[in-house]
Amino acid sequence: MVPVTFHPDYNYGEFVARLLPLTRDGRISYDVHAGPFIRALALAYIHLSQQESEQDVGNVLLLIDEINRGNCAEIFGDIFQLLDRTDEGWSSYDISASELTLVALRAEIERSSGQPPPRVRTMLDDRRLKLPPNLFLIGTMNTSDESVFFMDSAFKRRWNFEFRSVGFDDVPASQRLAAVTQEPYRSWSTLVDALNAFILAECPSPNLDDKLIGPWFIKARAIDGQTLSAKFEKELEKLKQLAAGASKLFQGAENSEAFERALLDFADNSATAFRKRILEYARYDPDGERKLKAIAYNKPSLYYLSRHAKKHEPPKDGTMLIEDFVDGLGKLYAEKSTHTIDHGDIVGKLFLYLWDNVFERDKSPLARKLDLPGEDLRTFSQFVERAETFIERLCPTAQSSEADRPASVRPA
Repeated sequence: MVPVTFHPDYNYGEFVARLLPLTRDGRISYDVHAGPFIRALALAYIHLSQQESEQDVGNVLLLIDEINRGNCAEIFGDIFQLLDRTDEGWSSYDISASELTLVALRAEIERSSGQPPPRVRTMLDDRRLKLPPNLFLIGTMNTSDESVFFMDSAFKRRWNFEFRSVGFDDVPASQRLAAVTQEPYRSWSTLVDALNAFILAECPSPNLDDKLIGPWFIKARAIDGQTLSAKFEKELEKLKQLAAGASKLFQGAENSEAFERALLDFADNSATAFRKRILEYARYDPDGERKLKAIAYNKPSLYYLSRHAKKHEPPKDGTMLIEDFVDGLGKLYAEKSTHTIDHGDIVGKLFLYLWDNVFERDKSPLARKLDLPGEDLRTFSQFVERAETFIERLCPTAQSSEADRPASVRPA
């Protein structure tokens, strides 16, 4: 793969070949510099000769990122003529190559210590160029970018266009499930889907495809799995203290019941989805003698087994000692999401994009979503101050997507 990124100042010489002045020992000399197109073409010619047939060759990819941010007509120049291909994959037409281009191409072939096949050598001797069937060009572009160069229809029709939708179908879970808010939990996909529905309903722009938010608009950041919120750390410490007395002589059943109540209180005060995960993890049975079936207990005396008071060994029936249960609960909380969307990025990138690009001419849809009169939403800072409210209005807790939550920690 040979990568290149187009930009407004990029030109034909940089893409194909050019003379560059170099200073050696106080003297200026001019060397031919091969651009990414010539480097890719040389590699493709060499790979073409290294196989017995053209159907079994090493492929070379010229990857052009941000292809519409450069002046394609100027950058491609006469190479434009090579983009039409025959059924066999060769260029339908050839172009006459300049001496500068041929010098750069031969230097790249020599540098790679290879030789093109006879067909290519004959073509170069005739000062002609064609694209071989093992050279592929892929260009990526974001149609919503502003200040991009115009691409005429003659150039466009020589490419196969593949539109990538704003959906999350092929997006990894670390990005799709990244937490926008932890309590209550809202995933990045939940927010983006709700926001795109809002844009489709409220944005007056005729080019709505270019206004929608893609899954990688903000890249999620990994969370330190050992970092717990202060609130949960306090609850976890309380549960650890109660767990220590679960098997205490003559008080085990009473302390075990206190542990149950504390855990269920914590679950009831958690977001709906996390409460469900806690109860699933505990294998909660409201009608059981002991309600937390994930923890081993002494059936005659109804106390949870602990390694502290009576030095119980870990059970072999799939249940846990109470201390192991509490440790697993901490991991359960830490694994609520492996990645997060930074709040600063939400405000500085997403909200700014909504303010300056999507609703740049009419802020009334934003004001209506916030139940505000228009005069109370006149500056971006006023919008940012209501960021949490706006997110809550877009995707209320009850409607937040929890189906793709990361899997709960379960007993071994």
